[in-house]
Amino acid sequence: MSNNDWPPKVDTPVYSPPKSRRRGVLTVVLGLLAVFVLLGPVRNYYAQWSAAQKGAAALQAKDYAEVFRQMKVMADAGNVDAQGQLGALYWRGEGVAQNDGQAVYWWKKSADGGNAEAIAALGQAYFAGRGVEKDSRLAESFSRKAADKGNINGQYQLGVLYWQGQGVAQSYEQALYWWRKAADKGSGEAAYSLGQAYFNGQGVERNDQLALKFSRQSADTGNANGQYTVGVLYAQGRGVAQSYEQAVSWWRKAADQGNAEAAFCLGRAYYLGQGRTKDDQAAVMWVKKAADAGEPNAQALLGTLYSRGHGVGQDDRLAFEWWMKAATAGLAEAQYAVAAAYGQGKGTARDDSQTFAWMNKAANQGFVFAQSNLGGYYSMGQGVAKSADQAVYWWRKAAEAGNAEAGANLARAYSLGEGVGRDDALAATWAQKASDGGNADAQYLLGVFYHEGHGVAQDNDLAFQWWMKAALKGHVVAQYNVGVVYRDGQGVGKDERQAFDWLSKAADKGNDLAQVALGGLYWDGMGVTKDPVQAAGLWRKAADQGNAFAQKALGTAYSEGVGVAQSGADAAAWWFKAARQGNVDAQLSLAYASANGVGITRDDKAAESWWLEAARAGNVDAEFSLGSLYYRGIGGKPNYEEAGKWFLKAAAHGNSSAKTFLDLMKENGQFDSKTL
Repeated sequence: MSNNDWPPKVDTPVYSPPKSRRRGVLTVVLGLLAVFVLLGPVRNYYAQWSAAQKGAAALQAKDYAEVFRQMKVMADAGNVDAQGQLGALYWRGEGVAQNDGQAVYWWKKSADGGNAEAIAALGQAYFAGRGVEKDSRLAESFSRKAADKGNINGQYQLGVLYWQGQGVAQSYEQALYWWRKAADKGSGEAAYSLGQAYFNGQGVERNDQLALKFSRQSADTGNANGQYTVGVLYAQGRGVAQSYEQAVSWWRKAADQGNAEAAFCLGRAYYLGQGRTKDDQAAVMWVKKAADAGEPNAQALLGTLYSRGHGVGQDDRLAFEWWMKAATAGLAEAQYAVAAAYGQGKGTARDDSQTFAWMNKAANQGFVFAQSNLGGYYSMGQGVAKSADQAVYWWRKAAEAGNAEAGANLARAYSLGEGVGRDDALAATWAQKASDGGNADAQYLLGVFYHEGHGVAQDNDLAFQWWMKAALKGHVVAQYNVGVVYRDGQGVGKDERQAFDWLSKAADKGNDLAQVALGGLYWDGMGVTKDPVQAAGLWRKAADQGNAFAQKALGTAYSEGVGVAQSGADAAAWWFKAARQGNVDAQLSLAYASANGVGITRDDKAAESWWLEAARAGNVDAEFSLGSLYYRGIGGKPNYEEAGKWFLKAAAHGNSSAKTFLDLMKENGQFDSKTL
C-alpha cells in the first residue's frame, strides 16, 4: 500500500440538515433601519432606529455580543426579522451562549409573523431534533411552507428531505426540482447538491459538465464544499481539462474556510508536488489542519509522514497514533497501516493478535492488500489458528480483485493442494495472471511449471523466459535458475560467463544454492579463472546455512587439501553434517573414512552404518562396499551370508566387481544361493 496513491475523496449528495443561510446581519439591520424610518410606529421608531444603528456598528466591529443586545431590543419590540435573526444567534452561539431551545422559541415568534426564513429554520430544527423532538413530518411541513414563499433555504431543505425520503416519499426527481429552484436564486448549498448528483450519477445520469457547472456556481457563492468539488473535478480532469494548478487554487479557497477535505487534498498536493512545488513542510501544515478537524484520510497521511520523516521528525509512535485515529474512524487503509505497525512492532509493542484483528477489519472492507496479507496470516498461523482453507479464501478474494501477490499464492496453493484440491491447470492459470501483473514470485513459479510440465506443456524455452523476467526483478531463486540454465544450456545456449554473472547475483544475496553452484564454477574454472580458495569460501557460506551439498563439497576440499589446508578431521566433520541430512555422497565418503581410519578413528561399525544408509537409498557402490566389508569381516569375523546378499544386489545393479566376488565365493564354497 502506498499512501501516495489515495484519491481525493468526494462527498456524496448532502445528507445532513442545511445550515441557516448566514445572511449578513448587517444587511438585515440596515434594511430594518429603512423600514422603521418609513413605516415604524412612532412609539417604537426611535428605540429601534437606534438599535439598528448600534447593531450595524457592532457587526462591523465584529462585536457579536453587542449585535445580540441590539437585535434583542428590536425583537422584543416585535420585529419579526429581528426575532428570526435572534434565533439564528442562539442557534450558532454568537454573542450569546448557544441555546437551541431559545433559537426555536424566537423562530416560532418570527414564523408566526410570516417570516419565511424563520419558517425554514424551524424545518431545520425539526429535521435535526435540536431544541425540539425530531419530527420529519413537521420538518417537511415547515420547509414546504418556506419553499412555497420562495425562500431558498426552505427549497433547499425540502430537496434534502425528498432526497432522503424523510417526511415524504423518497424522490430524486422532486429533490432535484427543489434544488434547482433554490440554486437559481443563489443557494450555494443547493447548487453544490446538484453538482454532487451529477458528479455521482445519482437521480440523474452522470454528467461531468453539469457537475462542474453547478459546483462552480456553488463555489462562486463562497460555498466551501463547492470550491472543494471544483478542485476535485480539475484534479481528475472531469468536465474540464485536467489541471492540478486549478485544483490547488480551489482547494486553497475551501481550506481557508475550514473545509477539512480540501485541506487534506491541498496538503497531499504539496507532498506529491502536484500543482505546486513539492514542499513537505507545507504538506504537513495543511494535512495537520485536516487531521485535527477529524478528517480520516488526513490522519492516515499524517501518520505516513511521521513514519517516513517527511516534513516532520520521524516518529513511529506518532505515526501509529494518527493511523489509529483514522483506523478507529473506519478507514481501511489506516487499519492496514495499524496492522502492519503491530506486526513489525513499530510505534507500539508487537502483537500478532492485534495485527490479525486490524488486518481482518481492513480485509472485510474490501481492501485487497489486507485480503492478501490475511491469507498469509491464515497460511502461517500468525495471530490466528492456521487454516489453509481460509488462506485460500482470502487469497482468492484479493486475486479476483487483481492483486498479483495473492494470485501467486493461490497458484502455489493449487500446485501443492493446500486448502484446495490439487489442480495443476488452475495453478498455471493463476500463475499466468499474476505473472502478467508483474509479480516476480508468480513469474518464477510459472517458469517452474513450464520446466516440469505441470498444468502446461513442458517447454524449457518458456521456463527460461519467465525465470529471466523474475530474475530481472531481483527474484533470487530465479537468478539462481537462470545461472544454472546458462551453465547447462537448457532452454538457452550454454554461456559460462552469463552463468557466472547470474549465480554471483544470487550468491551475493545469500542464496545457498547459488553459493554451491558458483563455488563449482570457481572449482572447475568455468566462466571464471579457476580459484579453489574462492570455491571453498563459497561452500563454507552455504555449509554454514546447512546446505548438505556444500558440506559434502567442503569436506572433499579438506580431504584433498585444495582451497583449504588439508585436514582429514575437518573433512570427516563436514561429511558427517551432510550425511546426517541424507546426502549419499557424504555417507559414502564418511563410510570410507571410518573403514580406513582416514581423518578419524577406524570404526567398522560406523562404516557399516553409513554404507547401509546409502544402500537403502539405492546406491550400488554402497551395496558393493557392504559386501566387501562383510566378506572381510567386522572385527575379523567374516559374514559370508551378508556378503553374498549385498554382492548379489550390487551385481543385479550392474556392478562387475560384485560379480567377480560372487564367482570367487562360489569357488571357495562361501556362497550358498539356496540359503540366500
